[in-house]
Amino acid sequence: MSSQSSLSTSCNHDTTHQVTLAFPKPAEFNKSTTAPLPSLDHDDYEQEKLDIKMNADLENEAAIPPDCGYSWVIMVASFFIHFISIGIPTSFGVFQQAYKEEPEFAKSSNLEIAFVGSLGAAGMPIFSILAGRLVDKYGPRIVCACGALIVLVSLIIASFSNATWHLLITHGFLFGLGSSIAYLPGLAVLSDWWVKRRGFATGVAVAGTGIGGLTWGPILRALITSIGWRWTLRTVAMCGSAVILICALLLRIRVKRVAKRTIDLSCLKNSVFIRLYFVTFFNSFGYFIPFFFISIYAVSHGMTREQGALLIGILNGASGLGRVVLGFSGDYAGRINTIAACATTAAISILTIWPFATSFGSVVCVVVMFGFFIGGYVALLPTIVAQQLGANGDIATITGMVYNGLMWGNLFGSPIAGAMIDRFTTISANGSKHTNFLPSIMFSGCCLFTSAMFLVSIKMTTGRMKFWTKV
Repeated sequence: MSSQSSLSTSCNHDTTHQVTLAFPKPAEFNKSTTAPLPSLDHDDYEQEKLDIKMNADLENEAAIPPDCGYSWVIMVASFFIHFISIGIPTSFGVFQQAYKEEPEFAKSSNLEIAFVGSLGAAGMPIFSILAGRLVDKYGPRIVCACGALIVLVSLIIASFSNATWHLLITHGFLFGLGSSIAYLPGLAVLSDWWVKRRGFATGVAVAGTGIGGLTWGPILRALITSIGWRWTLRTVAMCGSAVILICALLLRIRVKRVAKRTIDLSCLKNSVFIRLYFVTFFNSFGYFIPFFFISIYAVSHGMTREQGALLIGILNGASGLGRVVLGFSGDYAGRINTIAACATTAAISILTIWPFATSFGSVVCVVVMFGFFIGGYVALLPTIVAQQLGANGDIATITGMVYNGLMWGNLFGSPIAGAMIDRFTTISANGSKHTNFLPSIMFSGCCLFTSAMFLVSIKMTTGRMKFWTKV
């Protein structure tokens, strides 16, 4: 068979042109037009498919615009998740006092009782990486609903406790697990639904923690007085888990992405990630000490138990207000600027004002100032993670890795302060107790100040060493 063919064409001017076309022989065709297939093993091939699907999803990201519509539903749902899952642990000071007065736990020290609350508070950072990974893989709705179930079971079982170690397992470990799995989905999806007003949205959402603490403090005190601590736990379990479950049904992701099969550890080499981890690490050692011990501090200085519970409520209320106001301010003044200022001011209030507060009015000044500015820190931290480490990809996993730094302080910070309080408590000849709270106050303030300095370093490097630059 010839490799060439002739084709004649005629034009309107009766001119004939001979055109010769060359066609390859079959063997030549096979050789020249067939590209060799890439040699991919099964794992590489599957990962390539995931990458292609992820890129296609990212191209469709504009299909559901952020900062409008369903974004508000996500923000409200996240608010109520914070109201329950974090608001209750921050009100543990009421349980701290109640457990200490019960015959079953009368022989337990402040250190042992504080460890129950610390274990519950530490659940969020301990299980944050697991929770973040589950959210990236299965979506926020299923994970949050599972957290609601664990919260229900943990507090119901805790209501039957007769020893401190029972509380450690139930009110401590299990409740911490449930609140962590319920909490992170509501926080992680916010950065995807809000972009321009991310600071404001996150501030409103995490304000649920402060408003929850403001609400739960007096409510828990009233419930314990009227129906006892056992039925208080059961009531909180049923109501709290129901609210979380309803909110879980409202959660959804804006852009469906395929989670990577393995955790990307490249962020461990990022200097900003390392400093953010130390921010959460040091802050966690001082953060909960005012929340746990301000009530005991007030009673030891001649105030009533009701005033002590009210102080916890005021502290949480100020924190809630600070989350909204300072979260909103961060969108305009710069989120890194604002969070660094908040963390520094909160630390200064503990170091310079609390040691001299001996009346109810002066203690109120401490809790308002500390609560307001530490609330701004809490509101802006997740926005800094998204801003510095990227809001796309496995953001829930990355957020969980940063928040894992809270684990050590949440677990050991308050027990260390409790041990200091026990160590510096003396009993006079007439049986009256005198407690020196200054060591625990200084411990809290120094940890908070160290955390603030890491934020200042991030602010300076991000702003290229220009102090007044908006970052």
